[in-house]
Amino acid sequence: MASGRRQWLAERPYIFAVVIAVALVLWMLSGMLSGSAQATEEDMGAGIKEAIIPKVQIDTRFAENVSEVIELYGRTEPDRITTLKAEVRGKIAAVFAERGSQVKQGQVIVKIALNDLKAQLAHSKALLKQREIEHRGAKKLHAKGHQGEADLARTFADLEAAKAEIARLEIDIENTVIRAPFDGVLNTRMVEVGDYVASGDDIAVIADLDPLVVRAYATENQVPFLTSGKTADVRLLGQELKQGTIRYIASVADEATNTFKIEVTLDNSDYQTLAGVSSEVSIAMKKLPAVKVSPALLALDEAGNVGIKSVVDDIVVFTPINIVKSESDGIWLSGLGEQADIITLGQGFVRAGDKVEAVKAQVR
Repeated sequence: MASGRRQWLAERPYIFAVVIAVALVLWMLSGMLSGSAQATEEDMGAGIKEAIIPKVQIDTRFAENVSEVIELYGRTEPDRITTLKAEVRGKIAAVFAERGSQVKQGQVIVKIALNDLKAQLAHSKALLKQREIEHRGAKKLHAKGHQGEADLARTFADLEAAKAEIARLEIDIENTVIRAPFDGVLNTRMVEVGDYVASGDDIAVIADLDPLVVRAYATENQVPFLTSGKTADVRLLGQELKQGTIRYIASVADEATNTFKIEVTLDNSDYQTLAGVSSEVSIAMKKLPAVKVSPALLALDEAGNVGIKSVVDDIVVFTPINIVKSESDGIWLSGLGEQADIITLGQGFVRAGDKVEAVKAQVR
């Protein structure tokens, strides 16, 4: 019997093919049913997740009218500065002003020894008298016809040369006294008593610090809003806020930076503010409604733009920042309307357009 069945099956091989095909179909159907059940479970889980609305903490901020500010950076400089130079040669005979001291216009800084200048002046004055006598005699002889025009002209030239020599010597004597050309500070003195100087050698540097000038540079977008005479707030490094006035705006931009130089003057009658100090210049423009926030609340959108996330009708809204004014404890932003519910906690876990549950921050 068994051998008969084997012979019967051997004569009909398609029977094995049918059995194998049926087994494969049943195996595939079982996998599809299992996958369908798994997909159903995943869909159910996703539905549960979608049903969860994230919570965020918000704080309602109200806008205030804040002046839009142009902020520039510069440094303080003297209103003017000059280097005094020797105009005659000689030894330094006396020094009358110390380094760092305040000097007044006309004040003597140093004196150069006269040497033989006074003797030369006495000789020239005596020669002048001789030239005057000679010229008067020549005029009389010329009037009588005893002397020609050339001799008269020669005596006149000698007379004028004597006068010129006296004038030169008097100027040289005056130039032995080096005076301050304006009120200021004797910043540097290059000579001491006994030093020898030649004509053109440096003697001292005097800087005028009242008014003090803050020089800064404005961009081509900022300069149209600036005008001479406009008030500017100046904060010097480590010092209190001062008020100044714009006195100069360059008409031609710097070729290297394409910026325009501006000068702001500060009262410095007490000479307490020094030149060379880093400065921040703030120039108030038009007023805008702005909301003050902490820089810590700034967030990024998917494109990498910096802004603020707020909630409007339970939907997250992203507003790119437009800084109106910066302060030590926060920044003022425009574009948020008269008030905004700003997300203070959880902004990193939600995106613009997400539905959220907004929870008011507790007032402490």
